[in-house]
Amino acid sequence: MMKSRLSSFLIVSMIQVTVWGQLNPKAQFESANAAYTSGDYAAAIAGYESIVLDHMHFESEFNLGNAHYKLAQWGPAILHYERAALLSPSNADVKTNLALANAKIKDRIESLPSNGILDIWERITAPGRYRFWARVMMLAWTLGFGALAWRIWVVRIENRRLLGSSATVLIAVGLAAMLMTRMASLRIESSKSAIVMAAESAVRNEPGSNGMTLFMLHEGSKVTVIERNTSHWKVQLANGNTGWISNEDLTEV
Repeated sequence: MMKSRLSSFLIVSMIQVTVWGQLNPKAQFESANAAYTSGDYAAAIAGYESIVLDHMHFESEFNLGNAHYKLAQWGPAILHYERAALLSPSNADVKTNLALANAKIKDRIESLPSNGILDIWERITAPGRYRFWARVMMLAWTLGFGALAWRIWVVRIENRRLLGSSATVLIAVGLAAMLMTRMASLRIESSKSAIVMAAESAVRNEPGSNGMTLFMLHEGSKVTVIERNTSHWKVQLANGNTGWISNEDLTEV
């Protein structure tokens, strides 16, 4: 009886340890880092991928880019650098490594002139800003509602007015920050960018293999998905060119 209970305890303990190991992102991240440091990039990639399957994790996305870069896998490297850039758009290391990876690919696509106001809005609502705006929202609301509560106990009219005005401004700031948080979150959920993962892929004037080939794209090129059907996606390049490409050749950012 005791032996049976002991066996059951050991089995349950082993299951708990296994589950904990699978669910502990910190342990997985450290293990993947150790593999990366030792030069086992394939193992590092497997470790980082197990984290990003369930969590948005900037460091894992960035290190995935680095590991694929070490293996000269330019498409996956650019894919994960782009995902890291979504989470931290102002990170200098991501910008540098993404530029290095883009320098390795075959296609050179010039961007259309930018719209200054649109660029500012996109920077403000960049997906990587959602944590910042969430903190601003919580701080503003805490101070705003705190000022309202304090106002109840203040006797002097001037101070009551000051606290009331301050509370109104802070709550308004909190509402604006909530909007920014939501916009940043939506940009993560609705990202329409994709990276060409095939060595070479034809872009055609209509979906399917019978359409006329307009141009070729190669591994690592970034496109914007503007329409989808079962087997092909209509994409737009940074220079404005559009066409249909097999969705099997693309991976969404």
